[in-house]
Amino acid sequence: MAVSALLLTTRGVRGGDLPISLSPLPALSSATETRPDPGAGPASGAAEDQPFFVLCYHRFVHHPDGHEKLETAEYQMPVDEFKWQMQYLKDNGYQPISDQQLMDYWFQGKPLPLKPVLITFDDGFRTVYRDAFPVVKSFGYPSILFLYTQFIEYGEAALRRQIESQKKPKVKLGTEALKDDDILAMEKDGMVVESHTTHHLNLALEGEKRDRAAYERLLQAEYGNPLAFIEGKFGHRPQMLAYPYGVYNPAILKAVRAAGYKLAFTVNPGPNDRTVDPLKLKRNLVLYPISHGHFTDIFKDRVLHLKGLVPGDGDVIDTTRPLIQAEIRDPVVPRSVRLQLGNRVLAVRFNPRTGGFRHQVTEPLAQGGHILTLKARDVKGVDRVYNWYFRIKHTGLEKQKEADKKE
Repeated sequence: MAVSALLLTTRGVRGGDLPISLSPLPALSSATETRPDPGAGPASGAAEDQPFFVLCYHRFVHHPDGHEKLETAEYQMPVDEFKWQMQYLKDNGYQPISDQQLMDYWFQGKPLPLKPVLITFDDGFRTVYRDAFPVVKSFGYPSILFLYTQFIEYGEAALRRQIESQKKPKVKLGTEALKDDDILAMEKDGMVVESHTTHHLNLALEGEKRDRAAYERLLQAEYGNPLAFIEGKFGHRPQMLAYPYGVYNPAILKAVRAAGYKLAFTVNPGPNDRTVDPLKLKRNLVLYPISHGHFTDIFKDRVLHLKGLVPGDGDVIDTTRPLIQAEIRDPVVPRSVRLQLGNRVLAVRFNPRTGGFRHQVTEPLAQGGHILTLKARDVKGVDRVYNWYFRIKHTGLEKQKEADKKE
């Protein structure tokens, strides 16, 4: 399996919760494995489906800012590098697909083209319009823009204040928000706007700060409000969602389904096929710097099919020393089985007869989110991989919440 270590450097992989502010917005103060709905899409079991891959970008620069902090610098993609990546797709027969093609594939059983790739952009930085969109437009590639709507509202309000006061903007170059007109222009040429929530909160972490009723209200607002906002401004009611920071839990999945989203994307890297939960689709963060070899490696794997995941995908657990186990459904070469927690390889016991594997964590893990990766080579020589996400509760937040109730 050939997923770059760089592509795994997300907050969830590092362990714990380190939300990175990707915009000039002020922070909003205090702001069991889930199975797909049987009626939500094609039946599982299409193990030989060709994979489709999802790429995720954020903002773009012509010359990377060497003084920017590492946590945000990795989200700035040089335009020349982006051009190379898009050319690579063309030269190697990869076919970027539209949102409608993916929906038709999932819910009507229509086939995707050979070597399908979905190109997505998160948040709503104006460099997507200035720098990235001209590139995808020149190739004729469709794409998806996942907006968190407060960023756009804030940007439009700041623009109006700027015009009224005739003052120069104070927003750092490269981090300003898209304008409404920018988005409308891109929509005319193949980009579709979808939801990235309202405020781009770490909603799993927020759930540990609130009681159940308050948390449910927050989730309803974060997932529900963008539906009317995007439809009213841009004429398209979202059907897809990108989870901020890639985090989800059972309450989040329930709220997402209730809001009417059909497909939702994580930042767990890797390939997708129809056996993947439609609300837990894999998505590869393309971060900077990335070598050409690491970029091409994204497309080399197929889905490794598992069942009985422990911890389950999206589970919230109490222990910092979990038992990790599952059963591999594909016939694989035993010595090829490898388990990783983030970028750390773990010793794993694998039973070739049953397909079961297990690892008991002995050193305490950080509280917050983690991504597990299982890799194996099947008996036909195909590299397969599956990534899934779980969370360890923050005990300090639980204690603080109980103290708040008593006051």
